Amino acid sequence: MCIIATKPKGVFISKEIAKNCFENNPDGAGFMFASKGSLTIRKGFFDFDKFWSSYCQAMVKNDNPTAILHFRITTHGLTDKSNCHPFQVNNNLGFAHNGVIHFVDNDKTRSDTSMFNDTVLKLLPKDFLSNQGVIALIEEAISSNSKLAFLDNDGNYTMCNEHKGLWDNGIWYSNETFEACTVHYNYGSYYWGGHGLQAPTKPKKKKKKKKYLGGVIRYSCKQCKANLSTLYEQNTGMCSTCDKEHYII
Repeated sequence: MCIIATKPKGVFISKEIAKNCFENNPDGAGFMFASKGSLTIRKGFFDFDKFWSSYCQAMVKNDNPTAILHFRITTHGLTDKSNCHPFQVNNNLGFAHNGVIHFVDNDKTRSDTSMFNDTVLKLLPKDFLSNQGVIALIEEAISSNSKLAFLDNDGNYTMCNEHKGLWDNGIWYSNETFEACTVHYNYGSYYWGGHGLQAPTKPKKKKKKKKYLGGVIRYSCKQCKANLSTLYEQNTGMCSTCDKEHYII
């Protein structure tokens, strides 16, 4: 699944949210930030404390700049530092991806994101993000379920399929796995119990309906007019006394 978090300059992401992202997407984390006209990428963190320490130091040292964080779940390629996000398109542009890109060939060692970067993004003109036609083609190539978040050296960010994610407290997330969650197992399937989603609950047992023997239901005996209290009496239309007499030969 993975998750991207795009954090504008001056906005803070809490340690709790970052840890949720890390634990829900545990196959490697990374981040990039823009400061003083330079783009920096740090990735390959498989321990949350090391990730958080590096991230906080970078934010404090650079006056809390615009940053993009990524937490990975492996879908293609190896689970290693080289396949962690973000990826560098050129010296002034990097990006992170959430989803699966079917536009590229499968590779046993490299992720689909790495392949897309080398075979598509790196071949585009350096100013391709300013061309809305190119953005539309990229969104078509990655499919509607994927999202990309770009950051340039001046701190400008661009999201492809931005509407597929959500903004929360000034930060854009590519999906809802920034919330603490519980995975529920129900009827042979797993369900996500995170932000904005309800895990299905086990349906209440239906009360068994009373089975009727057929015919017209009566509430008073058709012989003596006495009240009928049992289901059998109500179906036969006769009280127990009259019913016994009825069958006496």
